[in-house]
Amino acid sequence: MKEKPWNLQLILISIVRLILTTGLRMAYPFLPEIARGLNVSTETVSRLISFRALAGFLSPLFGPLSEALGRKAIMLLGIALFSIISLLVALFPSIWTLGIALFLIGLSKAIFDPAMQSYLGDRVPYRKRGWAVAVTEFSWSGSLLLGAPFVGFLIQLQGWSSPFLALSVLGFAFTFILGLAIPQIKGGTIGETPKFARVLKENPVIFSAAVFANLTLFANEAIMIVYGVWMESSFNLSITGLGLTAGLIGGGELLGELTAGLAVDRFGKRRVIIIFSALTALIYLLIPFISRSLWSALLSLFLLFYSFETTIVAVIPLFTELVPQARSVMMSVSVASQSMGRALGALLGPSIYAWKGFGLSGILAFIFMFLALAIFALKVKESRPRPQAGELRV
Repeated sequence: MKEKPWNLQLILISIVRLILTTGLRMAYPFLPEIARGLNVSTETVSRLISFRALAGFLSPLFGPLSEALGRKAIMLLGIALFSIISLLVALFPSIWTLGIALFLIGLSKAIFDPAMQSYLGDRVPYRKRGWAVAVTEFSWSGSLLLGAPFVGFLIQLQGWSSPFLALSVLGFAFTFILGLAIPQIKGGTIGETPKFARVLKENPVIFSAAVFANLTLFANEAIMIVYGVWMESSFNLSITGLGLTAGLIGGGELLGELTAGLAVDRFGKRRVIIIFSALTALIYLLIPFISRSLWSALLSLFLLFYSFETTIVAVIPLFTELVPQARSVMMSVSVASQSMGRALGALLGPSIYAWKGFGLSGILAFIFMFLALAIFALKVKESRPRPQAGELRV
């Protein structure tokens, strides 16, 4: 059977990621409204979000399977799981089904993303991989630019659980479409399941990369988990206003994805990561003190998420080439470490904010981001890329 055009595959993968990421992120800007709909506190919902992040710890279980069964099978498993659990919440909305769903949505992303990123690593030469990764990462900003206003509209129309039905329908549809469009290409070990412990022992750079990812995501999550509450309490924003704020942050992320896509292959992935990690740390330190009005707060958030997203998108193509012989193991460890960072940030962020306000949140985020930068600069080096079986000439 003739393989579908590469550009079509890239677009379809990005749409699937948009659906998954919208489901993952929609709780952030609408956390107060979801809590009111369930008649629980915002702290309760934030704890469920931190519980969801723990699902990423299971990602390394699926990384080796991607090598043995192929990237396509694992990608389809991720989107199918997302679709089923979203339907469960839509049919039986409650605090319990939401908690289960948040965990399994996190798991579906932890299954899908490493397989997808490894697929790009298999198919796209390293010198051009930054742009391919950036295209799929547009779904991250799109989840706020397109997904958040859509979710806000549905919540106002039919209540907090209504977006889950729409996401479920879209998920089932694209499970079928992606299954037709993506060829079945196995990973670097071609039918073998690599020994996880052996890969980690032989490649200590994986640990350094994981620590960088963990600290980076902890810092960001500690801010992300409370910004909706901070914006609502500081500037009396409505649900619509919170949705528009999420859209502005999405705009910053979109610009960051474009910057990374255009810069990393031209100027060097490692150089871009170091520059924008330093910028992100500085903005964390300043944001609580320069956000004295609604407009300055919005500008600060825009710049923060622009810088952070540039960093994260630049990291992915570099990580795909750190251990090319066990690419999906490396990427699944990265996802797990990011999930741990998110879980800790979501767990501690509200307590930090409640204790000393947004100022302390920014200072601690700066400290952890600076530590992440130091570890990356000292320990994570680019390896020399090697051609892979099935790699495209692009």
